[in-house]
Amino acid sequence: MKYIEFQRKFKNYPIISLIDVRTIFPDFDHRRFYEWQKKGYIKKVINNFYIFSDKELSDSEMNFIANKLYEPSYLSLEYALNYYSLIPEVVFLRTSVTTKKTKKIQSEINNFSYQKIKKDIFFGYKIIKAGNISYKIAEPEKAILDFFYLRKDINTSEDIYELRVNKISFKETVSQKKLREYLKIYNSKKLKQKLKILNNLMKE
Repeated sequence: MKYIEFQRKFKNYPIISLIDVRTIFPDFDHRRFYEWQKKGYIKKVINNFYIFSDKELSDSEMNFIANKLYEPSYLSLEYALNYYSLIPEVVFLRTSVTTKKTKKIQSEINNFSYQKIKKDIFFGYKIIKAGNISYKIAEPEKAILDFFYLRKDINTSEDIYELRVNKISFKETVSQKKLREYLKIYNSKKLKQKLKILNNLMKE
């Protein structure tokens, strides 16, 4: 296969997987990827995933890639909390949850982390459409629950206060009804206690 044909077909893809290529070109020889890397046409993200070297990725495309590299997963935790302006720190690491084993991916384009949760609490995400792509991200209530559920080191009022959760964003963004409904599914006394502390802090 000639590179120009490949480039024409996949130029609008945020990331290109070997599976995508072989769906369209069943006889594709994966050694072309190595050849095109050497020529500087493409960059490897992880095994079997590549981007064009001159591709400038938007935030939405990076979020799509976060979902794509490790499936099933959805963006959550610190990244989602910042996305909803619930915490002030800018989070460059794309943090997600998955039903597969915990994993970290370091790549040229970004770093990604995935933390394992049980299948029965893999819910509460929405699909954001951006042009011809879409990505999955936790609802604000679910991002809060995922975060406190997985962060065993955050327990006390002082710990939670140090997160500097934005009270205005919390009141405008978070549904208390949904928070209570989702909390029941976790069936965790510790998580319930953390949420009680958080809500009290938000009322002060």
